[in-house]
Amino acid sequence: MSTVNEIASRKEIVTITADSGKTAYEVADLMRRNRVGSIIVIDKKRQPMGIITERDMVKRVCLKNVASSRIKVEEIMSTPLITIMSYDSIETASRVMTKNKIKRLIILEADNRIAGVLSASDITKHLAEILLDDHNQYRSLRFAVDLS
Repeated sequence: MSTVNEIASRKEIVTITADSGKTAYEVADLMRRNRVGSIIVIDKKRQPMGIITERDMVKRVCLKNVASSRIKVEEIMSTPLITIMSYDSIETASRVMTKNKIKRLIILEADNRIAGVLSASDITKHLAEILLDDHNQYRSLRFAVDLS
């Protein structure tokens, strides 16, 4: 079975430092410019410590009816950061996502460097490819049997 690192989308990893003073407005603009649905929050040592997702923006900014220019990164990021190792299986990732009710996992290398972000959509696409391959194999076998 494939590892999470093999199926994660290859979008650029966007990070922001926790105490950078950045606001929700700046985070939203960063997401828009980079065409990503999440930003990883790191500490001064570049270690991952939280994540800001589109859902976080809706719940912690839009629904509070406060100017996005007045809300800091630290107020909207989700912690603790749920991570998975790059060599872990897709099955493990699915279980972690389900258990924690999240749609994204941060993929870490053995040295704790960020390797990527795995989304529920990445898993869905991978499983759809497997099903399509199985279906095509079945059709080929059925066609071969029908010819004999």
